[in-house]
Amino acid sequence: MESSKLGWCEINLGNLRHNLRELKRIIPVDTKIVPVVKADAYGHGAVEVTQVLLEEGVESFGVFSVEEGIRLREAGISVPILILGPSLHEEVDSVADHDLTPGIFTMEMAQLLSKTAMAKEKKIKVHIKVNTGMWRIGVWVDEAVQFVKEVLELKNLEVEGIFSHLATAYSLDKSYAYEQFRLFCKVIEELNQDGIYIPLRHIASSAAILDLPEMNLDMVRPGISLYGLYPSKMVKRRVELWPVMEFKTRVVYLERVPKGSSVSYGRSFIASKDIIVAVLPVGYAHGYMRTLSNKSEVLIVGRRAKIIGTICMDYSLVDVTDIEEVKINDEVVLFGRQLNERIEVDELADLCGTISYEIVCSVGNRVPRVYIE
Repeated sequence: MESSKLGWCEINLGNLRHNLRELKRIIPVDTKIVPVVKADAYGHGAVEVTQVLLEEGVESFGVFSVEEGIRLREAGISVPILILGPSLHEEVDSVADHDLTPGIFTMEMAQLLSKTAMAKEKKIKVHIKVNTGMWRIGVWVDEAVQFVKEVLELKNLEVEGIFSHLATAYSLDKSYAYEQFRLFCKVIEELNQDGIYIPLRHIASSAAILDLPEMNLDMVRPGISLYGLYPSKMVKRRVELWPVMEFKTRVVYLERVPKGSSVSYGRSFIASKDIIVAVLPVGYAHGYMRTLSNKSEVLIVGRRAKIIGTICMDYSLVDVTDIEEVKINDEVVLFGRQLNERIEVDELADLCGTISYEIVCSVGNRVPRVYIE
């Protein structure tokens, strides 16, 4: 696909549709699917992604913050939006005004939401976050039952859901995930014994959807899997996922570098022979990580070529000595497919010592998204 940009990401909405349909295939029909579109849909563009998923029958979404929820509301997204992260005290008016559903875990926030809802003569739905061992946010399991009871006493709040998050669902050893699930179910059972039934119980994100189907409960929260990436190499390939994002640029300059010359900052690469170098107008400020310097490869005319020297803020250099047909303006794939060759996001993640999530989320708004079906 042609683009007038120096660097761009192609977002394949057809692949996004495919991934949702694949996940639906293994999720019980009576389990609610709430796609997670936080962090601008993991770098894919939250507004565009939600619009496509709505066409596919999705009825609600999950985001991290109130700010992310408001952005979707301003884009015309009217279905329920669950705030998975913390809400600030100064954001309670926005929660009510934009009909957002906050996750709550402190009585102070619950009381503030209740007060605000009464003043506005509205009812605010909430989901209660339970800490089962992740130790980020959430009311601790031993205190969760009493917390729920106290929240139920507050006016103009509706406890629609209760949820937790698994720390090791993507690992081979899932014993800790099973312990977290046991603790979560214990809270639910104690509530049920007291006659309290919360409609939406949820703990499963992508890894648990794929590997731990018994944890689907009333609702699941697929994130990375929607975007065509598996949570880790350890999870089962129960569905066929197609990557949604491809990161591309072009050759803007070709130069002959004589033997013994160094390229880029720090002289980390010195040519052992005369070489031809292609200059790419993409660097770490675009999200192509500096830790890939002298490690990664790119695709040019369907062939792999090595990144040489230190990746700069705005430039990367590639040795194309063995690819005679390279021309200025040729498309270059940083990750994605070109002809019969492919560079996977996981390949770059391994080289960086990180995970696929970070690779796609790091491609910032300096890089325009081009949407294709």
